[in-house]
Amino acid sequence: MKMTFNRNPITYGKTIEQPSQELIKNTPALHNASLGDAIKFGGELTRQAIGTMDLTFSKKHIIVDTKVHMLMPTFSPALSGWHSDGVPRGAELNPTLKKAPNIQAQEDMDASIFHLFVTGQGCLTQFLDQSNVELEVPDTPDSKLYSMINQQVTQGLAEGKYTATDIPSCTAVKWDWWDLHTAQPAKEHEWRFLIRVTETDLHEPKTDLRDIIRTQQQVYLPHNFGW
Repeated sequence: MKMTFNRNPITYGKTIEQPSQELIKNTPALHNASLGDAIKFGGELTRQAIGTMDLTFSKKHIIVDTKVHMLMPTFSPALSGWHSDGVPRGAELNPTLKKAPNIQAQEDMDASIFHLFVTGQGCLTQFLDQSNVELEVPDTPDSKLYSMINQQVTQGLAEGKYTATDIPSCTAVKWDWWDLHTAQPAKEHEWRFLIRVTETDLHEPKTDLRDIIRTQQQVYLPHNFGW
C-alpha cells in the first residue's frame, strides 16, 4: 500500500552560538527524561538547547533524549537510513517497544511533535526536501517498514527525483512523525551533542535516574574501517 510522508514542512526555531568542545564533552547524556529532569540534570548546554525550541505543551508528556559522541570521519552516531520518528509499535501503540512498527495506525492518531538540535558542522541530520512523498509500505505492521522506505528514498535521491538538506547547526528544528530524515557519517573529528525533545501522548518519561542518565554511547563504523 502507498502512504504519504512529509505532510507538513519542518520549521526552525532559535539559534545559539557554537558551544565549545569542552562544554559538549562534559554534558551529561539523557534517555527518556522528563522536561523537569532534563533541565535539572542535563547541564548548561541542554538547558540552552531547550531554550531554542518552540515547545507547544499540547501533549500529555514532554520527553528529552540527549547524546554526546566523540566522532571521527566515517563514524556515525546512529544507524543511517531514511526513517520517521515515533512510529507506534505493537498492539499497545508504544513507540518505545521492540515490536513491529504500526505506521498504519498513525492515520487515525494525533501526531507526536519532535524538536531537534545538533551541534558542529561535520555530522548534521539530513531531512528530505520534497512535500507529500508517496512511498510503498507493508499492508500490515511489519519490521521491514523502514528498509522499504530507505530503499525507495535512496533510489529516488540517486535518480534525482528527491533532494535532501542538512539541518543548520545549533538551531532548533520542529517536525512531526511523517517527516523523513537520516543520520549521516561524520565528516570531521569533533565532539557532537544532539538533543531530541518529544511531545507525545503515547508514552511517559522515565523516573529512575539510573535509567535516565546515560553512561555509555556507541557509534557505528563502516566494515572496512581501520585506524
